[in-house]
Amino acid sequence: MKQFRSKHPGRDIWSGIIVALVSIPISMGYAQIAGLPAVYGLYGSLLPILFYALLTTSPQFVVGVDAMPAVMVGSLLTQFGIAAESDAAMELVPLVSILTALWFLVFFLLKAGRIVKYISTPVMGGFISGVGLTIILMQIPKLFGGTAGTGELFPLLGHIAQQCSVFHPLSAVLGFGTFAVILICKKKIPKVPMTVIMMVVGALLQAIFHLDRYGVKMLSAVAPGLPRLVLPGFSYLSVYGKDLIVESLSIAAVVMAQTLLASGSYAMKYGDKLDHNRELLAYGAMNLVSGFTGCCPINGSVSRSGIADSFGCRS
Repeated sequence: MKQFRSKHPGRDIWSGIIVALVSIPISMGYAQIAGLPAVYGLYGSLLPILFYALLTTSPQFVVGVDAMPAVMVGSLLTQFGIAAESDAAMELVPLVSILTALWFLVFFLLKAGRIVKYISTPVMGGFISGVGLTIILMQIPKLFGGTAGTGELFPLLGHIAQQCSVFHPLSAVLGFGTFAVILICKKKIPKVPMTVIMMVVGALLQAIFHLDRYGVKMLSAVAPGLPRLVLPGFSYLSVYGKDLIVESLSIAAVVMAQTLLASGSYAMKYGDKLDHNRELLAYGAMNLVSGFTGCCPINGSVSRSGIADSFGCRS
């Protein structure tokens, strides 16, 4: 607990509450992008993060179910022709997490953290921007009552055009309206957690007006209870072994680059000493736990770390 040295623990507690609330819709959405039921986003926000916190040397960086690994895993399922949220997907995705964790163990033994200083910031920024654009295109149909798309640019554009046939006006008003409110408030009142507020507003609107009666799609029922240990589909190694090994290596490399660069930036900002090699061990531990609880690979979250920092988190 030597990392806990904040002079204002109340700010840390408040920041934790805000990040937890923001993580609920974000993690559930990214879990679905990775081909898992939404509840696995919540599972990935519990035990994996705890193991990371016990091992990390970064006092305030936040990890969780995040964009880049989710998109990469979702693309892998599409490549294999495996339907999202199917039994096969729920066996294969955790296997990818475990293979990713094993790559981090290799990185740790090779002390590969030093490689990060050779990664160009523009290259990483371009990659992150590309992933962000892909997610936006995937999710646009949901804003007007359609279903999320998969694939690359042109298939996603084609899917958006196809989903226009099921355009639902009330869903569009709610979806695009929420998006606009969050963006405007982020500029005008950045200290107010509008993501959380709009989530609560949406729940209240459903409770009062029963929006599903008017054709607005609701999130599927989320299973209650804590995550349970699962046995990933190791048999898929005999079928997709080479592809899984290459893809998990790519995911591990991306997580290492983005998370080490971002956490290193916070360490420089506040004068903390970051042990890059110890961080690789922490990344491996959180992804190993993620795999055995049925979740997709875990990554550092720049957005949630930024939220915590803006609310004064220092530990």
